[in-house]
Order: sequence, then C-alpha cells, then structure tokens
Amino acid sequence: MNRINCKKLVRLFHAGEDAIVYIQGASVQSRYATDFEYPFRQESNFLYLTGINEPDFHFVLDLNDGTGHLFVPKRSVQYAVWHGIVRDTAYYTKSAKPDVVHYDTELDDFLKGRKPSTVYTLNADQSVLPRKLGLKVVHESLLDAITDCRLIKSDEEIDFLKKAGQANSAAHIEVMKAIRPDMMEYEAKAIFEYHCIRQGLQLQAYNGIYGSGANSAILHYVENTRQMKSGELFLIDAGAELNGYAHDITRTYPVNGRFTSLQAGVYDAVLTAHKKSIDRARPGIKMEDLHLAAATDIMVGLKDMDIVRGNIDSMMEENIFALFFPHGLGHFMGLDVHDPGGYPKGVDRINRPGIQYLRARRTLEPGMCITIEPGCYFIPALLKPALADSTKSDYLNADLLSTMMDFGGIRIEDDIVITADGSLNLTSVPKERQEIEDLITS
Repeated sequence: MNRINCKKLVRLFHAGEDAIVYIQGASVQSRYATDFEYPFRQESNFLYLTGINEPDFHFVLDLNDGTGHLFVPKRSVQYAVWHGIVRDTAYYTKSAKPDVVHYDTELDDFLKGRKPSTVYTLNADQSVLPRKLGLKVVHESLLDAITDCRLIKSDEEIDFLKKAGQANSAAHIEVMKAIRPDMMEYEAKAIFEYHCIRQGLQLQAYNGIYGSGANSAILHYVENTRQMKSGELFLIDAGAELNGYAHDITRTYPVNGRFTSLQAGVYDAVLTAHKKSIDRARPGIKMEDLHLAAATDIMVGLKDMDIVRGNIDSMMEENIFALFFPHGLGHFMGLDVHDPGGYPKGVDRINRPGIQYLRARRTLEPGMCITIEPGCYFIPALLKPALADSTKSDYLNADLLSTMMDFGGIRIEDDIVITADGSLNLTSVPKERQEIEDLITS
C-alpha cells in the first residue's frame, strides 16, 4: 500500500465521508481465444495506490478513516502447479503493508457489512459487485481525483523516473553506437530491447518507433521491416518501464554517422527548438505557449535554409508551421507514457492545425513530468496539397521541397520534471551533432 499516494487521494474527498474507494486490479489477458498470455501489467491506478504488480487483486480505501484493505486472491493447488508458490495473507501483510489483508472470497461480506453511503469506482466494470449489493456507485469523481494526484510526482516517483531515465538512456546509446548501413529496422529494435532487459526493464512502455529514410516521417510507424541505407536518417522513439514508471526518448541520426548539410540544417532547427523549450519550461508556463514558441523556432531555422520564405509572424498566422510540425510538443508521463490529466475540465483542444494534437493544455507546476519533443517532417501528404494551394505555396520553396519528399523527419525528445525554478532533465543521450557523429563513427 502506498500510503503517500493514498493520503493524497483521501484529502481530495470530504473529511470523514462515509464512503469507500473500490478498485479492481488487472487480470492476465490472453490473445483472442488461445492460451497465449500477454505479459502481465497492472492497471496503473491500482499500482499507484497499492504497489502490487500481481493479477486478480482488489483494494478498498475507506475514506472515513483512511484505512486500506487489500483483498488477495485465494489460489488453488492447481495454480501452484502451473504458476508457482501460493502466498498467504501473512506474506502480503509484511510485503505490501496495507492496514488489513483479506482473501478475495471475503469481499462480498466486507461490502455488505461496511454498507458505505457511496462507492467510488473507476468504471462500469468495477461497479458490478457493489451495484449487485444495492450500493450507490460513482465513477467520474474518482477518476478526476486520482488524475489530480498523479499529475504531481512525489519524491519517490521522481526517483523511479530518474532511474528509468538512466537505464533507457544507456539503451539508446547502445543503439546509436551500433547503427550502420544495411541494418534492418527491427535489428535496432532488438538492440534497444536487449539493453533494456539486461538492466531489468522487462516491459516496454509503448510500441517503439524505429524508422529509417521516409519512414522517419511516419509519426507512429511500427512495421520496422525496412533495411537502412547509407545517407539516410534513422529515428528511434522508444522507452521501457521501471517499477511501472515509463520513459520516452527520441533521437534522430544519420545511418552512416555523418549528417549531410541539408540534414544538419534541419536537425539544428529542431535542436534549437528542443533546447529553447527546455529552457522555457518552468512553473507558470502554459503548454500551448511552449508549443507555439517551438514551432516558431523551427520556422526560423527552415527560413534560414530557404525551405520556407516570408515573414515568420505571417507564416505562423497561416499555420505553415503545421505542415512541418503536425504533432504536439509533449505530454505528461509517469505510470503511463501518456499520463492522464492533459486536459482539465473546461479546457478543450485548440481547433488549429498542428496545435490541435497537443496532448496537454495545462499551466506547468513543480512536480509535473513532461516530454519535450519538437519535430520537423517532410510528409508528401501534407506538402503536396500545400504546394498546390496559392495561399500556402507563396511561403514554400517548391523547387527545394520537391527534392525532399523522401527526406523523412527529425524528432528530438527528452523527459523533464518541472522544478521550483525550471526543470530537471532525466535524459542523458547525446543530441549535439558532433557528439552523435563521434559516437557512431568511433
């Protein structure tokens, strides 16, 4: 039982309220109707409150007195035959340290005896049992409350995120050192996951992106089946979990270890936006303002290369930036790679190209963990219609862009924690061009 997190949650409800929080942990899932079991991963909110990373548990937090009740699955002998040792309640009393431990067979009687005025659950699936017992169930309030709790990381959580950052950074560096022409994209994936697993990070936080050439401009590319070629760029966006806490790093570099002048110019535009965004990230700054400032930085860099032409303010007003930077600058991160809470109640997405996909519209506060990931992409599906549009084409160098349809894209992503006067960078993978070239070619 994570007492710090449980206390944070209890404080968001009325003191002494005659109510309970009931959360059901995850179960092992199988692929379709087969006996192929997916690797188990605990439901994040359950993990946040209990620290338990095993299937088939239940947890009740009594809001009247803050008492935590853990309900342990009563396993059969056959479970021990197939899955190993069966642990009793005494084991979880010592290891998980809840206030009270019960077997799950006692859950019905516990709820009947407690008879709270309200049961807060996360979703309709978790309300089946209390509703069957005639209890009043509320969903939305609990989800909002846990989301608020998870927005601001505790010192313990930041420590987990730091360690995850160290391990993930080391795995990214190994991929950078190994990259070479003729390598398959899936080989890079294998190298990254190997170096995560050998450090004890057995679960990837998301399905990583390993894109070479034109594939590096596909924002959620997952096929990973192409052979890399000398002279191309390679984009890796990957991260693994430590104790459930995610990491999310992106680097882009030349397959042969040397940036061309064109690649170097675009890379420097993104790197400038990336570093300035981290410098700007501090309490009181709005995420959408960070995004627009990064987009402006990229447009300045592209103008210096004569890829775009005209007044920067006019280009921003006409949303030319969205042709090259179509996704959001960053998102919250924690027990999920896209942690909840990006849009508080009453705050909607901005209906504007590029910024409409921003995953978070909040004012930054100390303890928030966010990604900073500006990018610049040359996507034919966006550029070709723009070149045929008289309003947009005036800002575009058609001759140069026509040669860049297979250029791909560049993204640079670090993970940071907002501090009282700035931010703490959790990522330590080289991103200066000279550092990258030296590492790949050494």
